[in-house]
Amino acid sequence: MLTAHELFNLGLKYEQRGDMDFALHYYSRIIALYPQEIAPYHRLSVLALENRDATMALAWLEKGIQVNETVPELWNNRALALAELKRFDEADTAFHRAFELRPDNWEAYYNCGRMRLVQKRFADAEPLLRKAAELDPNSANTFNNLGLALHGLHRYDEACVAFERTLELQPKYIEARSNKGAALYYAHRFTEAEALFRQAIAQTPDEAAAHYNLASLLLSQGNLLEGFKEYEWRWKTLDWPTIRNYNTRPLWNGEPLDGQTILVWHEQGIGDTIQFFRLINDLAKLNCEIEVEVQPELHRLLIASTSLPNVRFHRSGEKLPSFDVHAPLLSLPRLLKIQYDTFTPFKPYLRPRGFEIDEWRRKLKAMTAANDRKKKRIGIAWAGNPNHPADHQRSMSWETFQPIVEANKNRFQFFSMMPGTAPGNPEVSDLGEHLRDFGVSAAIVANLDIIIAVDTSLVHLAGALGKRVWNLVFHTPDWRWVIGEEKTKWYPSMTLFRQKQAGNWGEVIQEVNETLALE
Repeated sequence: MLTAHELFNLGLKYEQRGDMDFALHYYSRIIALYPQEIAPYHRLSVLALENRDATMALAWLEKGIQVNETVPELWNNRALALAELKRFDEADTAFHRAFELRPDNWEAYYNCGRMRLVQKRFADAEPLLRKAAELDPNSANTFNNLGLALHGLHRYDEACVAFERTLELQPKYIEARSNKGAALYYAHRFTEAEALFRQAIAQTPDEAAAHYNLASLLLSQGNLLEGFKEYEWRWKTLDWPTIRNYNTRPLWNGEPLDGQTILVWHEQGIGDTIQFFRLINDLAKLNCEIEVEVQPELHRLLIASTSLPNVRFHRSGEKLPSFDVHAPLLSLPRLLKIQYDTFTPFKPYLRPRGFEIDEWRRKLKAMTAANDRKKKRIGIAWAGNPNHPADHQRSMSWETFQPIVEANKNRFQFFSMMPGTAPGNPEVSDLGEHLRDFGVSAAIVANLDIIIAVDTSLVHLAGALGKRVWNLVFHTPDWRWVIGEEKTKWYPSMTLFRQKQAGNWGEVIQEVNETLALE
């Protein structure tokens, strides 16, 4: 009979060859014949984790820990499996057990740091990744992740140093090069960032992340012609869905339409659809028929807002009519050669139904005490969709936003425009439960005097309606809010209140209060 060591070597040999059935056979034989051996439990857990089967990995690890609870590798893998299952508190406990068992356990510190990055617990991630870097100063991955933690803490110059160390260790680390460029961009070192992105493209022309990052930089500076050309690379980046394929129906590339039918489909968030919906009017001037697919929440409002005879709307998920060519909505600026300095003169392009405006005029009056009815009405939103990848930057807590209400409650009425999130403040009327779609939201906004909100779909809605809107934006906001501008050509009724220091909302709140005092 083969020894446990011989069986393990056979399993490892087949694993290295990629023959997992034989590898699993030999590891399972060890457990059956030599149940006190730890090594097969560890390898089986590794294989399960590599196969993205965290539940199976956890089952093997728990059996292994029952045999011997003093093996740090088992606790490290247990933590990884728990983290994959989003059982983060239990994963923390398992990582700390791995630290206790082996204080020089580089892998456990690194993995725990990465888990906290996923949770956007940047301040907690930093010391763990620094410890991992101390234990293994030659790990490029560690320095790259340390850079990401520092970026999340808005310490962009320090993040650049970490990414530079990554590239010293691994010069062809494409992600680190992209991350360094992003850190330079967020540090407002725009010339350096642009040079790095262009150098990356020159060296690796198909590096989608470099093209996408260059697009963001160019667009944030108002260079729409080149920016939207580079923005087409979004479809090839890792975090972007694949562009739609309609088999024999090609993408439109700007050629004359000559009476053809074009499908324009939404691709991103509701705010994006609102912002670029205006371009349907430009497209409609060409010789074509237009089918527009939009989010269901926007469908009623967009129909009410459009009277063009060659434009028809469809909810996402509905069966679409036949068409000849198609285009994603955010490709229209490139296809129509839109320039920031020469926009078509703006006029409000969303129009809620008149009867809904009247209905909400009555409802808001009924919700208001008689002695408050002469006050101006302000709609507010302090946070956006928590699933948005940059939500930790653009949103704030109610406690951070609340001083606006407290300082101005005697002069203004405040209405919360956040579905599903009530402020729990008696000075704020919560309209969230009424916001069933953007037709309703638009009718309410039409009855308000000012919108004050972070960068969400609400500010786009108000801007498209021509309503006064104060958009509170992060130090380096989304590319559409051109760097350095207080006003924006996208929406003339919008004023941008920008963070002067990354992450510092206090100054923004103070500026809003000072401006409200002049109303």
